[in-house]
Amino acid sequence: GSDMTTSASPDADFGVESGIAATFTDWVGLVSNRFVPLTLTSPVAGSFRGSIRTRYFDGTMITDMAANAHTVQRLEQSISDLDPRHLKLSLQIEGVGHVSQDGREAVLHPGDAAIYDTGRPYRLEYETDMRSLVMIFPPSMLGVSAGLIHRLTATRLRGDAGIGRVICSFMQHLAEDLDQLNGIPGARVVRSAFDLITALLSAELIATEDQHDPWKLTVDSIRLYIDTHLGDPSLSLEQIARAHYISVRQLQYILHDENQTATSYIRRRRLERCRLDLEDPSLQNRSILHIAQRWGFLDASHFSKAFRSAYGASPSRHRQLHLDQGKRRTTDV
Repeated sequence: GSDMTTSASPDADFGVESGIAATFTDWVGLVSNRFVPLTLTSPVAGSFRGSIRTRYFDGTMITDMAANAHTVQRLEQSISDLDPRHLKLSLQIEGVGHVSQDGREAVLHPGDAAIYDTGRPYRLEYETDMRSLVMIFPPSMLGVSAGLIHRLTATRLRGDAGIGRVICSFMQHLAEDLDQLNGIPGARVVRSAFDLITALLSAELIATEDQHDPWKLTVDSIRLYIDTHLGDPSLSLEQIARAHYISVRQLQYILHDENQTATSYIRRRRLERCRLDLEDPSLQNRSILHIAQRWGFLDASHFSKAFRSAYGASPSRHRQLHLDQGKRRTTDV
């Protein structure tokens, strides 16, 4: 006696999948089919209604959802080491949302956003009718390291002030125009969204850094500085140390305490950004050398060796495999 309806477009056309839930049981089925294992409850389960529209891009899922009051929990016992590591960004469009994780709680009003990690317990609570845009994606899609992102989980990213006014407005249009995100132009828009989210998180880190202890602040500040200067081929330990009023030896000591050297961190982050560009269908006509140079690699042969060592295939082979795979299958998150 279920009234749930769903429709899925063929993989190849990047189409929108939509579902309507006429009961709370249907809603549980719809949501658990799209996300990691979740536990849902609702104070209005007897008369519950909800709708969901989802679009998949390579490794990323964007969902526009609207529903009556309910609570979503990611419970410790539901989390497996085998689950893929993903981040979620939730943008409140209508109603008020409460997001809790890592001992923090953010209250989201329309236009506000928050980020949270599917690898750790979290809770979302909507006390009245709601609508939100939810993006789920691997942490590597952002130009901010995972260690820094963990400082910002369940933190309100304001949509009514500063850079958030521009970015959250853009994200809201993304939800409304899911049907328009076709082919390479659509992929470019989604890539722009990640660049904007990165800018929003970076601004929040800078705004809140004085609230943290000085030692951790220095590590975070160094990582953020490196992440924003990856494209500078002359980026050096001396330059990083000078920007933080410390010696090169102190710099090495601080990062060594984080189980990595500054040089290896820079190389890893550059390779991650190159890999993302190589996997981006909207950049398929950009030469591998251009991408390498964009992220600070000047020597093509050095880049090729470093990339093969990190990812097990040459840059050109990795790009071809990934783009071929993307054409065959766009709905695997």
